[in-house]
Amino acid sequence: MVFQRGLPFWWQAFYVATGLLFPLGASGLGPIGLHGALFLVLFAAFSTTLFAAPTDSGGISRAARFVLGWLYVPYLLSYVLLIQPLSSGNRWVFFALLITIANDACALYSGKYFGSHKLYPQVSPNKTIEGSLGGVMGGIVVGTLFGSLFLGAVPIKWLILLSLILVIIGQIGDLIESLTKRLCGVKDAGNILPGHGGILDRLDSLLFVFPVVWFFLHWIDYP
Repeated sequence: MVFQRGLPFWWQAFYVATGLLFPLGASGLGPIGLHGALFLVLFAAFSTTLFAAPTDSGGISRAARFVLGWLYVPYLLSYVLLIQPLSSGNRWVFFALLITIANDACALYSGKYFGSHKLYPQVSPNKTIEGSLGGVMGGIVVGTLFGSLFLGAVPIKWLILLSLILVIIGQIGDLIESLTKRLCGVKDAGNILPGHGGILDRLDSLLFVFPVVWFFLHWIDYP
């Protein structure tokens, strides 16, 4: 989306190959590996521009767009690989997925049947306040219920609070992706999933939800 004029193949290969350092680092070395990958990709972006295209006036802009893409998708998404090794890590991943699905589904149907007040028409004209509130309620109910049944070591008050935070973060993440598409002048983020706006539309909420779950678990010193 941010390279509307396209990129030469070798720059595309560099972008994809370097972005893979995030999940590889997170899965292999945990938080140290993830943040080590962050250092490496930043260094790679600037050093490649330095040695491969020192006279290219668009080099800094290209490097900045690379970094935005790396941080927005592979870096944020790699937090799921930090959650999984924790105690009941798979259940926490499922917890985040369920809340996000409940949020999206309840927001969709609440907006469809009760929506009359626009939430943020400048960015996403179809979203309504009623839909947003329906998503909040659905996410809290599903998150609290699942957490009570399968994450019993966490008090209900923390499950309610975390569910609320994740729903709000997820809805903001959805708006951020809509904003990105609007500013880039594209309708869909990709064509791999026809009718769904691209894979990014399926991940936009989770990109910010997974890091919040990971930080929450460390904040409460979860084993």
